[in-house]
Amino acid sequence: MALEDRPSSLSVEQGDSSSPSCNPSDQSLLSSSSPMEELDDRRASVLKKRQKCCVLTDLGVNVVVFLQGYMSRMKEEGVPDDMKGKDKIVFGNIHQIFDWHKDYFLGELEKCLEDPDRLGPLFLKQERRLNMYVVYCQNKPKSEHIVSEYLDTYFEDLKQRLGHRLQITDLLIKPVQRIMKYQLLLKDLLKCSKKVGLESMELEKAVEVMCIVPKRCNDMMNVGRLQGFDVRFCDQDSPAVCWTTSCAVGI
Repeated sequence: MALEDRPSSLSVEQGDSSSPSCNPSDQSLLSSSSPMEELDDRRASVLKKRQKCCVLTDLGVNVVVFLQGYMSRMKEEGVPDDMKGKDKIVFGNIHQIFDWHKDYFLGELEKCLEDPDRLGPLFLKQERRLNMYVVYCQNKPKSEHIVSEYLDTYFEDLKQRLGHRLQITDLLIKPVQRIMKYQLLLKDLLKCSKKVGLESMELEKAVEVMCIVPKRCNDMMNVGRLQGFDVRFCDQDSPAVCWTTSCAVGI
């Protein structure tokens, strides 16, 4: 399925009227009074978890599949002379993220389809690996700057020849969006679990981790965008005394 045709993670379940509701106003999961009904509620919760695991698995299908077209063409045909040496910055460490997903993380997510309780521990165990997204976001402002210089010329020509509908900028932002989607899905899973009395300390800790990682990503992008700007300072006691310096924050 082409990336542009793939439904978003949050809209998949909204459009499925057959899936169990997780709306707080839905009293169907709160009104059980018999052991059998409670069992049905728990089964509904597990089903909900499995559906969300399916979405998580779907998110593991890498954007690199689509970016490889750009990378292959750039390697085979070369890049404009004034872009040489910058092309690797465009993609950052996306290969590292791709290899981790392909060789490990996607397979582990698929196991969560049969055992949703594995999901929380999985994210806890992979906290350090998830920081690859932080590194990607740290490089993102540099990548954006380079891409913007060639977006309407070189990259537009590549897009047309590859037959893509999405711009390269739309593809490069996907890893950033995915890390936030992981957080939202885990939060939703936790809410559904609590609603039917299936408490999970590991899932709660996983949500905490996936609140921290996106914040680090956002902070790194903000810091990266400070590089290269001239900042003007003035003496508070002598406003006429001013000086300008370049803000070069190491990232």
